[in-house]
Amino acid sequence: MKKIFTLIGALVGFASLTSAATVDDIVPLKHSYVLVGDDYTNNGTEKVAKGILFGDDHFFTPTGHDKATNKGSVDLSTADELGIVTEEIVAKYKDYGTHLNSLRLKTSQDVFAMKVTAGSKVIIFFEKNKDTDVRYPIIAKDASLSEKLTSEDNVVIKGEYNKKQVGRFEWTADDDYLVYVGAENQIFLSYVIIEAKEAEGTPQVKVGPQSYEGGLWFKEVTCTPGLAYGMPTDVYYTTDGSEPTADSKLYTEPIKCYADMTVKFQAFMAGIAVPDANNEANVNFAFDAPAISAEGASVSIVSPYEGAKNFYTINGGEAQEGSSFTLTESATVSAYSQIVNGSYATFTTKSTSQDVYVLKPIKEKKVITVSGTAVLDEEATATSTTGEVYKIEGGAITADKADFFVKDLTFAALANADAVKSAYQVPAGQEAYIQMSNTRITFQVAEGDSVTVKVVCSKNSCKNLDADDAAEDKLDNGCTPDRQCYVNVSGTNYCLTDAEGLHTNDLKLYPDANVFEFGLNAGTYTFQKYSGTGNILISSIEITPAAKESGISTIVAAEAQSGTVYNLAGQKVNVNFKGMIIMNGKKMLQK
Repeated sequence: MKKIFTLIGALVGFASLTSAATVDDIVPLKHSYVLVGDDYTNNGTEKVAKGILFGDDHFFTPTGHDKATNKGSVDLSTADELGIVTEEIVAKYKDYGTHLNSLRLKTSQDVFAMKVTAGSKVIIFFEKNKDTDVRYPIIAKDASLSEKLTSEDNVVIKGEYNKKQVGRFEWTADDDYLVYVGAENQIFLSYVIIEAKEAEGTPQVKVGPQSYEGGLWFKEVTCTPGLAYGMPTDVYYTTDGSEPTADSKLYTEPIKCYADMTVKFQAFMAGIAVPDANNEANVNFAFDAPAISAEGASVSIVSPYEGAKNFYTINGGEAQEGSSFTLTESATVSAYSQIVNGSYATFTTKSTSQDVYVLKPIKEKKVITVSGTAVLDEEATATSTTGEVYKIEGGAITADKADFFVKDLTFAALANADAVKSAYQVPAGQEAYIQMSNTRITFQVAEGDSVTVKVVCSKNSCKNLDADDAAEDKLDNGCTPDRQCYVNVSGTNYCLTDAEGLHTNDLKLYPDANVFEFGLNAGTYTFQKYSGTGNILISSIEITPAAKESGISTIVAAEAQSGTVYNLAGQKVNVNFKGMIIMNGKKMLQK
């Protein structure tokens, strides 16, 4: 029986990326196999990218996979009263012990593909994300799960197990299949067991965990010879990829492997190979990425593995060896390590990336404006079902690298017609906009300071701006989602508010509704996309530090007005009808 312990074919560095795999590259599951969910996702810490092979190349993800660390677990070493883990299962799989329900399947959004042979039995242990919904695995002929081979009837047992809603799913293939495994709604897996219909006498093999001893990393491969015609067999093996013969090494004890390799096994009786009684173990090592830490412009890279050599890139440039360096401006730093395993192999770890900010806190008014020319996108227009499509040529923004870190800058244009521009309430002459589908703009406010942020958007930054009624009972992060205009900063929506700082239902067209302001205290902030709002188009961003006098904001009443406001120190400030500002009963400013 073979087991996958870590992600195979993951991004492991900059020099050798995963090849462009497809379902055609999947190795058919001709032998029994156990895929362990939390090992596959590295105990829930790693989101797996789409388009990779994993599990000794027996599985392929066309969509990518998420993970979870807060789910329950399944223990294959102990039978339970409910019958999710039976005595028969324990007898076969007790060595696999307890593992988390970590690997997510979600409808056709998170699926994986595999090739099973006729007569193979697939067993899946899963946890429902919510007990109130119908949730279970689905095996289908296609990634969209429209040609299903299974149904809810394949869930043979379900119920509460270790205080979690867990089930066992079983299906036997009636033919050789390329299949996709997804879910009805959303579930999390601990084990996917393939019990292949193997030839009599086939040896069972298992790859042990990645271990460290005497300064070397290794994995042990164990083999259990089978019976053929009721008689014991001898198993011979090779480690160089060739097919075993009676002259190969006889298996007598676990095999220690110090490098990536394939160990092949063949059963023999009286020096003659037993037909089709062969198996193999694919040994692959995987190491975690180093940690990136930054203190200001100083960056350090630390590997958890003794003797590892660290490498880094800045903004995707050429890889350099080193464990510390100083940046001159904000950048995306990526890092990986190399581990020398004696004379056996040199391993490249997984890679990691981090944005490092080298920014001047905003101390004076900063304005980001957008320039560029809208031109007809003929290629997009040819396939458009909504009319002409425009793109931006010569797009640029006025953002100093010392003040703002801008990533994945994307521009957008409204249709180049005055009527359309008027309908979207854009500033006169405006053609180019920052589109927030990918763009991220980061800036800093120093400790003890605060700023006012003013954002100008196009009308299509507002959802259903002309709705008759605002859904007050549907406030989403402080904004009415079906009628509000907002941008997202570091996960918080900022939207149009009334004079008292509350959400307003009295939205107006430009310039009032498409121009709104909010305040931010000390911190690092990022303008970003929020949820599905990639259509938000920003015309300009203006950031103004709050005026301070002895650490207290100075407020000037532009016109006679009344009301109560609070300064940055949290003190109540009364504004009288004559424009007088009174603080703690003392006259502070007379206009």
